[in-house]
Amino acid sequence: MLQLVNDVRSKGCNCGSTAMPPVQPLSWNILLELAAAKHSKDMVERKYFSHSSPEGTSPQQRIKAAGYSYSWSGENIASGFSKEADVINGWLKSEGHCKNIMSGNYKEMGVGRANSVWTQVFAAPGK
Repeated sequence: MLQLVNDVRSKGCNCGSTAMPPVQPLSWNILLELAAAKHSKDMVERKYFSHSSPEGTSPQQRIKAAGYSYSWSGENIASGFSKEADVINGWLKSEGHCKNIMSGNYKEMGVGRANSVWTQVFAAPGK
């Protein structure tokens, strides 16, 4: 997944009608992976699909709970994809998700999957 994302970031792309220039590659972060995996699992187990849990827990709260201090953060979610390339292509067809992938504000990412539910978390470390 990281290589697929970094391939797109290295070339740049159009997110909707916005041309996004190439940006630096991301690094994998295990804490972001854990936050993403926990959210995907929770969505499957409790049968919801949202950036916020039924109790209102936000992506930023999940990132902090995983022990990651951030200055920037974002999240993509998807459902119904079995392959990494397919979920990336799905996100790239959505302007908002694509802009998350292409944002130069982010330095690290992690992805978690439960069944066909995916969560992709982006962040830049805080100080």
